[in-house]
Amino acid sequence: MTLCAAEKLMEQYPVNLSVAVSNNGSQELALSQFPKGRVYIWDESDVAAKNVIRLGRKLRHMCFDRVYLAYPSYKREGVVGLLTKAREKKVLLDGAGDWKFLRKIYKSKIWKPANMHDINANYALFGVESQGCLNPGGMFRRKIENEYGNYADSFFSEGGLADKFVIAVHPGANGDGKRWGTDKLIKLCGELHDRFACRFVIVGGSDELKLKQTVAKGIGESAVPLDSATLFQTASIIQRCSLFIGNDSAPMHISAVLGVPVVALWSYTDFHRTSPYGPGNIIIRKAYPCSPCYSFNGSFTDNCKFGMKCIKNLELDDVLPVVSHCVEVMLDKKRRINAEDVNSLKLNGIEKVYGLEHGCVVVDFRG
Repeated sequence: MTLCAAEKLMEQYPVNLSVAVSNNGSQELALSQFPKGRVYIWDESDVAAKNVIRLGRKLRHMCFDRVYLAYPSYKREGVVGLLTKAREKKVLLDGAGDWKFLRKIYKSKIWKPANMHDINANYALFGVESQGCLNPGGMFRRKIENEYGNYADSFFSEGGLADKFVIAVHPGANGDGKRWGTDKLIKLCGELHDRFACRFVIVGGSDELKLKQTVAKGIGESAVPLDSATLFQTASIIQRCSLFIGNDSAPMHISAVLGVPVVALWSYTDFHRTSPYGPGNIIIRKAYPCSPCYSFNGSFTDNCKFGMKCIKNLELDDVLPVVSHCVEVMLDKKRRINAEDVNSLKLNGIEKVYGLEHGCVVVDFRG
């Protein structure tokens, strides 16, 4: 999401941009959009001291006109910022970080307004015009279309998916605390197939292979697992789909960036900050007062005193009517669903339906 804002910075101003990426997961994306010599990686597989020494040696002879600590900025990002030399350094703060000394070190700092999406926060930090809601990821979309279009063509042709209403389904996420029940997801897809003859591509990372195969087998012949694929190959498949259904995860954000409508099954994270970006995307959640929550680490289910009820208590009967109506609107009216469409259902249990500042619709069911 940070790279989307960096892309807008390059579009609006004639800048020579270098990028320091603070985790290995962003490396492939960064290298796809910026020259290799201007991308600096904090290697998560290595100890912090080695990263500091290695990056320090690379950056010590360079002086930038401006350094931005893109939001959210925590320990690793703070260290990279300290290692760089610049005429000006800018950071965006929200008062929640554990490195409060950043407020004193960086003279140019702005405060993040409450409930602002991370992409919009970085637009504000970089000083680019958001114009209400920008459609991010143009460079990423063009790379997918130009370099991986043939891969997607072959996959859809071999899987009998061409000219079908295909839904990308991601059953995984970073931790069990973000994952909607596999059995519920399988039943949801079965109902959608029976009602609309939908087909499904089950996507996810290489570490989710068994989970993908389990879900595909549970759905049956209408589902095709994407067993082995790179990030860009997976993105090319998602781009050809009509809809994405899944948890709060990287494939969810990739779908939103590529312009594929998203139905996100939400758990504990702050949806104001990390929701699927843009109009026509939907979050379905249980509105418990304890959410959002970042007070636990490691084994999410064991460490939550409420047993992850935010995701576990989200039922099929909550999700199915909303998703079914979403598909109906897309098939019959050839457009994306909006808040008025959801309100017209008059479903029992819905507490509130509302749009975020970038257009995503949130459907709150009573917790």
